[in-house]
Amino acid sequence: MQTWLKVGRNLRDLVVVLARGSGAVAALTVLAMCLMITAEVVLRGAFNESLIWVSEIVGYLMVALIFLSLGEAMLAGSHIRIDLLVDKLPKRLRNQLEVFTLALSTAASAFFTWHGLTTALRSYQYGRRDAFGSLSAPLFIPQMALPIGLLILTLVLAALLCRQIAVVHSDSKAPGTER
Repeated sequence: MQTWLKVGRNLRDLVVVLARGSGAVAALTVLAMCLMITAEVVLRGAFNESLIWVSEIVGYLMVALIFLSLGEAMLAGSHIRIDLLVDKLPKRLRNQLEVFTLALSTAASAFFTWHGLTTALRSYQYGRRDAFGSLSAPLFIPQMALPIGLLILTLVLAALLCRQIAVVHSDSKAPGTER
C-alpha cells in the first residue's frame, strides 16, 4: 500500500511539473508575441518596412498560448465553473458529482488529444504546409500545441479524478456514513 501511495505522489508531482512547465512556455509565448509585434510597429513606423511573417507566427503562438496554459489553469482552478446549483447539494453527493464530471472531462480531453495528435501526424505524413502564410510553414508544428496542451490537461484531470475518488472513498468509510 505504501508503495502505491509513493508512486501516486510521484506521478502527481510529475503532472504538476508538466503543467507548470507548459504554463511557463505559454507565458514565454506572450513575451515572444509582444516582442514581435513591437518590432513590427517600430519597423513600420520608423523605417516603413515590415516583417511579413509576424502575423503568421503570432497566430501560431496564440494557439500555443491557449492550449499550453490549459493544464496549469486547471491546477489553479482558473477555468470557468458554475457552482450555483452544485453548492446547494449535500457534501457527499457533491463529491460524487465531482467524480462524475472529472471522469467525463478526462475522457473528453483524452478524445480531443487523440484526434489532435492524429491530425498533426497526418499533416506531417503528407507534408502539409500553410498555403496562405508567407513562411509556408509545415502545419504539424503549430498543430502539435493542441495535443501537447490537451495531453497535459488530460493528465491533470486524471490526477484530480484520482484525488476526488480518494475523497469519496474516505467519505464512505467515515463513521455515520453507512447506508
